[in-house]
Amino acid sequence: MTATRRCRAGRGRGHSRPRPATADARRAPGTPLPEFDADSTVGAPSAPGFPATVVPVAPGAQVLASSARLSDDGARVDVTLNLRSQEPVDALTAYYAQTLGAAGFTVSPATVPSALTSLTTFVRATAPDGPAESVAVGVLDDETQRLVTISGQVVPG
Repeated sequence: MTATRRCRAGRGRGHSRPRPATADARRAPGTPLPEFDADSTVGAPSAPGFPATVVPVAPGAQVLASSARLSDDGARVDVTLNLRSQEPVDALTAYYAQTLGAAGFTVSPATVPSALTSLTTFVRATAPDGPAESVAVGVLDDETQRLVTISGQVVPG
């Protein structure tokens, strides 16, 4: 029998006839879809409660998405801000270093390798016994525009 005949007859290599799922497979739970974060906003303006005085939108940047929600302990706000900008990486990095520095944040040495063009982490302690705050600013340069991703935890207010 030739290979072609064996395949047509279902006896050759490469034969893949769909088989019904087993009873166990039919009862197995599927992968749950991620839940929509009600504290998120796509586009401008920033999400309600977003601390724009601490983490502002860089001049000329377009807001792609943002999120602000209280942390589990209620002591901080978990923030995320995604921007698109035509500004150079160095200008964006300098803007956030200056802005966050003026708010009392200091640069924390980064030891984690990153695929981003620039990644800077900033930390601040508002009081000796208060919660520590941190903000990471990452910039990805695709040679035509920059994607800025900012995330962290800051004290509300």
